[in-house]
Amino acid sequence: MRSYKSYESSYIGDSDIAALILVGMANGDLQPKVLNFGEDGRYSAYIVDEDAEIGAHYEKQHEFTNWMTIYDDDTCVHTYHAEKIIVYRAGDFGCIIQLINEK
Repeated sequence: MRSYKSYESSYIGDSDIAALILVGMANGDLQPKVLNFGEDGRYSAYIVDEDAEIGAHYEKQHEFTNWMTIYDDDTCVHTYHAEKIIVYRAGDFGCIIQLINEK
């Protein structure tokens, strides 16, 4: 296991409403989800794999299977592909996207 902090942090969007939209498959259905942040801004996330040790202060927010796309206020920012994708949040800006068995 390695700390989530040792992984690369990547840009995941900007928002003037302190939220990003996540869309993906969950429980066999297309699921749109809101990922809230503490304030408006530019957001990034640690992109980690199944070997990451995630800090206890992070809470699981959303889970998807096969793919997940992130939308900010203006555009589609990124699509991730993995067997399982778990999104964690902490504090006002902390975010981790865990890709289990990335495709």
